Order: sequence, then structure tokens, then C-alpha cells
Amino acid sequence: MTAARRWARRTVTIVVLAASAAFLVRSCTSGSADVAGTVARIGPWLLVAEVPLLAGLWLTALAWREPLRHLSGPLSRAQAVRLFAAGQLGKYVPGVMWSVILQARLAEATGITTAQIAAAFGVYAAVSIVTGVAVGAPVAVLAAAGPLLAVLGAVAAGALLAATPYAVTAAIGLARRVPVIGHRLTAVPRDTLRRSVLLNTASWLVSGAHLWVLAVALGAGWESALIPCLGGFALSTALGSLVVVVPDGIGIRESVLALALTSCLPPAEAAVAALGSRLLLASADVIAFAYGTWAGRRARRPLAVRHTIGELP
Repeated sequence: MTAARRWARRTVTIVVLAASAAFLVRSCTSGSADVAGTVARIGPWLLVAEVPLLAGLWLTALAWREPLRHLSGPLSRAQAVRLFAAGQLGKYVPGVMWSVILQARLAEATGITTAQIAAAFGVYAAVSIVTGVAVGAPVAVLAAAGPLLAVLGAVAAGALLAATPYAVTAAIGLARRVPVIGHRLTAVPRDTLRRSVLLNTASWLVSGAHLWVLAVALGAGWESALIPCLGGFALSTALGSLVVVVPDGIGIRESVLALALTSCLPPAEAAVAALGSRLLLASADVIAFAYGTWAGRRARRPLAVRHTIGELP
């Protein structure tokens, strides 16, 4: 890599990190009184709630890995988690490609190209949004029409999850017919997409458990809070990610989430839970980014040493 290219990539990384830090600070300090109240009321449970969030990020990384390893070749779980985690702060910058840029910078050492990272991200994003809406559908139906139709909504959500691999395959097939981009796209097997759907669905459910912990700590019944928390988290996050001009759906996600939680919590407590969820998400993303960056440098160090030894006379 030339010195100019290294300088350009490092500059982009610094800009992304600076913008990410600004948005994170703003999101976490925009209501300092509310933050203090949140910590005072549910402080002892924040560490407990962080555990399912980190576990959900691990599952999300494995879901992202499924299309990428088909497009780029063998990719271990450790490599996938490292690359995915390194791009976590990119989503706090308006736009959809900053995470890809950070991941591509780290992926160079493994031989994965930026085009492969971008293609995998596109497939993963489609699967993630559809599965998030499907997991959250029963919550929306429950709020609008009651428990009986919520059961039917759950059945429809299951059918949507089953149909997702076929829909994504069809979408890729149509895109490959476009002359400008068709030659750059590769078909992804349905078995790969099914695994991605299953892992994404599991990641929504596991991640949403953090919100259930917060809601119960705020006085919600553990049974009545289960569906609003698991489904509400998935639906609000999926809808927030569609608004790409807002970093990580900040504000939009919290509004939808607080509305979903009013079925098991008073409005004030629902808002506190949504704010606590945002704080936990931000801290989990920082932890993931720190791990991805550290692990990536550690993985590259032996390679650099081997190259240096090979150059010795």
C-alpha cells in the first residue's frame, strides 16, 4: 500500500471516529437530568442488561459472516466478529457506508476486498431489516388490534421469515440483470441466506432481552413485558436503520420503542427504559469497536513479524 493511500485511509478513519464520538456524546448527554434519573433507578441492572446486548452483537456478527464468507472465501467466527465489531461506530455517522469503510480497512490483511464487504453488507442489511420487522410485527398488531390478532401477526411473521431467503435471492437475480452493476454481483445460496435469517432472528431476540431486564427493573410484569420488549426492540431498531440521514436512528428508535413499551409500563417509565437502552447500546458499540480494533492489530502483528523474518538474509 502506498503512503498516500495509507494516509487517506487513516484520515477517513479519524474523521469517522470523531463524528461518531460527537453523536454518541450528544445522544448520551442531551438530557442529563433524565440520564441521572435513569442511572439512579436502574443502575444496578445496567451491567446485567449489557450481557445479552453483547451476546446479541456476537450473533449479529455471525449473521453478517454468512454472506461474506460465501463471497470472499473461508472466514472464521473470530475473524467475522473482529471485522464486524470494528465497524460498529460507523453507524453513528449519517449515511450507510461508514461501517463498511472501517471494516474494509481492517479486512485488507485477510485478503477481503471492499467490494466483497459492501456486497455482504447489502445482503445482511436486507435480511436484518426484514427479520427485525418480522420479530416486531406481533407488537405492532398487539398495540393496534389486541392479543387475538397478535397471534395471527406472529404466524404471518413466521411466514415472512421463511420467505425471506427466496425474496433476497430474487432481488439479487434482478439486480444482476442491470448492466452497470450486474457483473459485480454474485448469487448467494438460499442455504446461506437461511442461516443468516436464523442468526439474525436469534440476535434480535437475545439483544431484546436487555430491554426486558430494564422494564422488569422499572416495575413491569415479567410475562407482560416479554413481547413488547423483544418485539419492540427489533421493530424500533429496524425502522430506525431505514432513516439513513439520522445516525443509528437516534430519536426515532427511542420514540418507537417508548410507544411499544407503554403496553407494559407507564409512559414516563417507558421513556426511561428507552433512554437506558440507548446508553447500553452506545456502550456495547464502543466495547465492540475497541475489541475489533485491538484484535485486528493483534492478528496483523504476527503477519508483519513473519514478513520481516522472511526478508532477513
